[in-house]
Amino acid sequence: RTTRGNRHVWIMDLARESVTPFTFDQAVDGFPLWSPDGTRIVFESNRNGTFDLWIRPSSGSSAERLLHEAGDTEWPLHWTKDGRFLLYQTTDLKTKWDLWALPMTGSDRTPFVVANSPFVERMGQFSPDGRWLAYETNESGRPEIMAQAFPKGSGRFPVSTAGGTAPRWRADGKEILFLAPDGTAMAGPITSAGSAFE
Repeated sequence: RTTRGNRHVWIMDLARESVTPFTFDQAVDGFPLWSPDGTRIVFESNRNGTFDLWIRPSSGSSAERLLHEAGDTEWPLHWTKDGRFLLYQTTDLKTKWDLWALPMTGSDRTPFVVANSPFVERMGQFSPDGRWLAYETNESGRPEIMAQAFPKGSGRFPVSTAGGTAPRWRADGKEILFLAPDGTAMAGPITSAGSAFE
């Protein structure tokens, strides 16, 4: 929400129909993302010069802290349902928009590449079981929806056939919803077993 010329993260209480600010820094904050258990919110902020990933307890009980910083812009996209991985997109001068995953549990918190071809990869979302990833790529010359295994990234499978953006998995994992170039809502039925995807 932008107020007085600056964008911050706000929380809306749907029961009370009230809104309260969640971030207060003079920098630009945005793209908030709830953790699966609702206890944390990750967001992007440019308070260190570039847009990096920051995190704060959703209760506001402590200050936000830097989660991940790189030389380029990072935006949080999605969290696996079990809370183990955070998906984010980043810019790169050679490969444009790329998708990375940040481990959120365990001792090794080193981010790793999910998709970083010379083309644009963005707007990704994990499947409900965390085994697949759907994302948008312009590899064919126009935006299309692709799916690939996660975390290994083996096998890529086209989902859209005539253009598509903004993929979203159905809660049971049996469809990927997306927008056609004319804005029409589309749905692609999904069947997966092991490494097979159709």
